[in-house]
Amino acid sequence: MCKALEELEEKGRIEGRREGEIKGEIKNKILLIQKKSQRGDSMEKIIDDLMESIEFVQPIYEMIKQNPELSVDEIYGIVNK
Repeated sequence: MCKALEELEEKGRIEGRREGEIKGEIKNKILLIQKKSQRGDSMEKIIDDLMESIEFVQPIYEMIKQNPELSVDEIYGIVNK
């Protein structure tokens, strides 16, 4: 029984780490979109540079354009609802 609980805990830690990695990757892409947008890059150029889909980039790009004062964490919170 103890071994089963340990395996369950380890599985939870692995899943938690993976979720954290994914969250970090998304935040990094938001930061890149933010920097490129502030530099004046078009949405099409950002999509091409980051090799991301329009479905991923467009809502973030538009939010940054409409609310340039938002932080990466705030944007992540909004788009991750």
